[in-house]
Amino acid sequence: MGNGSLDKHIFTRGQGTSLDCKEVYEIALGVARGIEYLHRGCDMQILHFDIKHHNILLDRDFTPKISDFGLARLYPTDYNTVSLTAARGTLRYMAPELVYRNLRGISYKADVHNVRKLSMEMASRRKNLDA
Repeated sequence: MGNGSLDKHIFTRGQGTSLDCKEVYEIALGVARGIEYLHRGCDMQILHFDIKHHNILLDRDFTPKISDFGLARLYPTDYNTVSLTAARGTLRYMAPELVYRNLRGISYKADVHNVRKLSMEMASRRKNLDA
């Protein structure tokens, strides 16, 4: 990708490319649309489990692309939850149900939680350190 990962643009202090508020908004909207596509636009639902600034790549026009599907799970669109045997993802982005080992059933809301944390980082230009 022409502009690398999102972290290079939202956490730089006086170096590299600085994004204005409108660009950050457009990137956040693009990430949300990408997640919505993974959850509702495919034949199978895809839970990513690791949405974070390192896994959002920006093309030449700063259009975000979700990457790194190594922890992703597929499940049928008519299922509300998927069962897991172990937590997945980066600790500071994980949904509470993953952190507290409530692994009976995880839904797309785990990814929504990740996107919320990412959006807060993008808006504040500061890393989330509540791990």
